Amino acid sequence: QIYTRMRMEGVTSQAAPVVMGIVSLPGLSSQPFQLLGIDPIVDGGFRDYWSGQSFDGGVLTQFLTRPGSVMLLDRTAASLNLAPGDVFLIEVDGRRVEVILTGLILAADRLAERSLEGLILADVATAQEVTGKIGRLDRIDLILPEYDSAEEQAVRGLLPPEASLERVEARQGSIRDMAAAFQLNLSALSMLALVVGLFLIYNTMTFSVVQRRDLFGSLRCLGVTRREIFLLVTGEAFLVGAVGSLLGIGLGILLGRNTVAMVSQTINDLYFTTTVQSVALPVQSLIKGGVLGLAATIGAAVPPALEAASVAPRMALSRSSLEGKARSVVGWLALAGLALAGSGVLLFQTPGSSLIFGFGGTFLVVVGLALMSALLMRAILWGITPLSGFGFGFLGRMAPKNLLNALSRTAVAVSALMVAVAVTIGVGVMIDSFRFTVTQWLEQTLQSDVYISVPGFTANSSLLPLDPQVLVQLQTVDGIARVDTLRAARVITQYGEVHLSATHNPDIAGERNFKTAAGSAAEITIALQAGGVIVSEPLANRLGIETGDKVLFRTPGGELRSPVIGVFFDYASSEGSMMIWQDVYRQWWQDDAVTAIGVRLEPGVDADQVAREMRQALQVDQNLLVRANAALRQDVMEVFDRTFAITAALRILATAVAFIGVLSALLLLQIEKQRETGVLKALGLTGKDLWRLVLLETGWMGLTAGILAAPTGYILALILIEVINLRSFGWTIQMQLNPMAFLFAIGIALGAALLAGVIPAMRMGRMSAAEAIRYE
Repeated sequence: QIYTRMRMEGVTSQAAPVVMGIVSLPGLSSQPFQLLGIDPIVDGGFRDYWSGQSFDGGVLTQFLTRPGSVMLLDRTAASLNLAPGDVFLIEVDGRRVEVILTGLILAADRLAERSLEGLILADVATAQEVTGKIGRLDRIDLILPEYDSAEEQAVRGLLPPEASLERVEARQGSIRDMAAAFQLNLSALSMLALVVGLFLIYNTMTFSVVQRRDLFGSLRCLGVTRREIFLLVTGEAFLVGAVGSLLGIGLGILLGRNTVAMVSQTINDLYFTTTVQSVALPVQSLIKGGVLGLAATIGAAVPPALEAASVAPRMALSRSSLEGKARSVVGWLALAGLALAGSGVLLFQTPGSSLIFGFGGTFLVVVGLALMSALLMRAILWGITPLSGFGFGFLGRMAPKNLLNALSRTAVAVSALMVAVAVTIGVGVMIDSFRFTVTQWLEQTLQSDVYISVPGFTANSSLLPLDPQVLVQLQTVDGIARVDTLRAARVITQYGEVHLSATHNPDIAGERNFKTAAGSAAEITIALQAGGVIVSEPLANRLGIETGDKVLFRTPGGELRSPVIGVFFDYASSEGSMMIWQDVYRQWWQDDAVTAIGVRLEPGVDADQVAREMRQALQVDQNLLVRANAALRQDVMEVFDRTFAITAALRILATAVAFIGVLSALLLLQIEKQRETGVLKALGLTGKDLWRLVLLETGWMGLTAGILAAPTGYILALILIEVINLRSFGWTIQMQLNPMAFLFAIGIALGAALLAGVIPAMRMGRMSAAEAIRYE
């Protein structure tokens, strides 16, 4: 009616009706598809990403006149083994509908082809019949004359209260904002892996410089300038960075192709249904990754290059000068690290919810603690030397002293391992705390024994209405004490479109834990029944809503101003939601549909048995999801674990990079100590003794890294919980410290270091004394 009125009232703007729905193709694909209902006669100015040839040869006539006609992208149809004229089933709102493939969509270009992969195109009338939206449109697309406020006001004058005129930029911006926090968190974890990689690059280039100090000293004596030495080292770093970045781009493409389904599922669980089925490879992203890798390599190589260029020729031939210089700057590095960490803490105090300051502060704190690790490592090794000597004899005294004597190399490797293990501890504590918080929340909010809903593609909340016969047929099921109903919908407010839940549960206020509230649970229930609303914490944080504010709803019955009577903790979605009393909702929105049903059983009745009986008793033409309380909780926790699966992969990646760093440090340390090894062998040290010495050195490196990682990981967990998560998702998480997480992380550091020492130990054990002493 609105669309017709606009055309009849002489609105000159281009207008196109749209009906949308998310459907599945049972038996053909497990991916969700978007059903798009359009009027192809007027739609050309809005969606031009399919070729006009798609409707040639009578396809347009059949598309408009034949009931159940749909179109698919030619490539999608081929992958589903469908051809024009084939009949197949689509499932929408739990119901299966038969449609016919009238024609194939031909994409205008490669970009359009990716956009059309998950699309089923239909006429408006067909889409209305399939989705059950007879006589209704999801939206009307408009192209308004630029700067024509009169035309815009004319359109607004034709709209009923429940409709709003919204710019495309605003609508797209809200979708981008919902996914931006998730994307930024993944980027931050990737940057932590890159930080660990920077230590590895610095380590490698430093070893390269140290190994050739004699050569650089000789070159300086022969007249090679400092600038030429600097360019030589940075040129090597450029080549290493270029090769590494190219390999990294290839590995990134491979990882992207294999994790797109995982990330898409997480977006479906937390935000909105996406029909992405393939991976786009934008050139700018590949260039950005390559430039970042190359810049990081050159940046990490500058200090070793300056060291190689600045040292005097005579000092370059002296190995002890480097270690003396390294020991002299340890204190200054610690002070610089303390200043960086303090700067990071100050960034956290910046008002607002900007994640840039949050991640910037996190980066400064992590780098600052890494710079302090050399001084702390020296203190730990000094402290354990007597203990090590008491337990392992002269080899025990020699191992920590060897590490102290090579502090310029060992400190960097320990720092890299410490950061990697700290990331493992921090993210692990955050996830464990989040899991504990969600478990407590589920125990408080899921009070019904059996839940009934329509299966959908989003895990957090379904908007699909239940068949009204479900409530009628539930009356025949024995053992039911009470039935609570819920209606979930998207509504228009002064803040834009929000998720609204209309409940009829008289105990709802007592089953929610409130952050702020205007009274007791009984008072909140009375206020809800009088037209008030309660708001979830994520939505309140995102929109700046506080208890006592007013929410303006645009409804079919007019404008409803509802006071906010409480902000409650909620972890169903980072988007957040509002909750209103169901009778108030039905009065203003004129909508009697039910989205979910919670069934409370009489004492002693088995919920699993009743759920099985309900599946048999509820005979409606709709697929239903009937789950007992325990099964629903298990499903929620599966979604939780699925959400953090990609995070675990990034943690493993960071630890693997640190392991490589320790291995390279030990191998190059072995090269430098080869003559010393030969002398020790000549003095009677056996291959078994060398094994013990190397493993003691690596063990103390790993244990030191683990000890330093424990407080660093705790600080990182505190930042993730109190700053990053709160700013990203608006969730308040109760921190839970599991001692086993810290012990496990220390064990990882110790195990990684010991494993990295196996190869150097084997090589040193097989080398003869004469061969080692003659080493050049």
